[in-house]
Amino acid sequence: MPTPTPLPLLLCAALLTAACAEPHAPAHQPAVAWNPAAAPRVPLRIGPDLVIRKVQFGRLDAGADGEDHFEPATELPPEDGQVFGWIVEVETTRDSLHWQEYLKLPHPPADWGDAASDPDVLISKDGKSAVAQGEDPVEDGELSRFYWSLAAGDPAGDYELDLAIEGRPVAHFAFRVPAPVQEKAILVDGRRRPRAPAVRLVAYTGAQPWR
Repeated sequence: MPTPTPLPLLLCAALLTAACAEPHAPAHQPAVAWNPAAAPRVPLRIGPDLVIRKVQFGRLDAGADGEDHFEPATELPPEDGQVFGWIVEVETTRDSLHWQEYLKLPHPPADWGDAASDPDVLISKDGKSAVAQGEDPVEDGELSRFYWSLAAGDPAGDYELDLAIEGRPVAHFAFRVPAPVQEKAILVDGRRRPRAPAVRLVAYTGAQPWR
C-alpha cells in the first residue's frame, strides 16, 4: 500500500451529466447514474479480462511494527489525520485500472486546504462534495487507495463514498464520523502546541466536471 498523504474529505455521490449526455463516452468516463440502492454484487465481471472479486472500505492504522494495517470500518474515529480508503480484489491481466470516487459529506468542512485551488479536484458549489479519478497499478491482485484522511474541521455525521472501476460502479460505502474532527496537538518543549495543517493534495488526471 502507498504511504498515505493527508487530505481533507473530498469527493461526492453524484451524476456526471456531461458523461451521460454523450452516446459514445470514452472508456474512462463513467456514463452511469449512481444509485446506492442498486449497488452491484460481487463477484462482478466488467470485461473479459477483468473481474471484481471483493471490495472493502476501512481505515489504516499505524501498528507497533511501524507498518500501516487495514481495518474494515463503518465508523471512523474523529481524529485529525485518520486515513481511510478502499481495497479492491481483482482478477485481471491489466497492469493498472482506472477508478473514480464520489464522496458526500453531511456538511461542508471548515477548510478544504490546498485542494480548493487544485485543478485536479472538483468541489461542488455547496462545498459538501467533490469528485476525483485516476489510474493506479494492480499489485498482487489488488487495487487500493488510501490517500484520504480526516482533517480538523470535518463535520460529524453520515458520509457516503461511491466507487467505479473502468466506468462501472462497483461499491457504495456508507460510514459515520461520530463527532467533529478536532485539530491534534503535539507536545513540544513541555507545552501543548497545535500541529501545523498538513498539505492536502491528490495527483491524478482526467477529472470530468459536473453540474
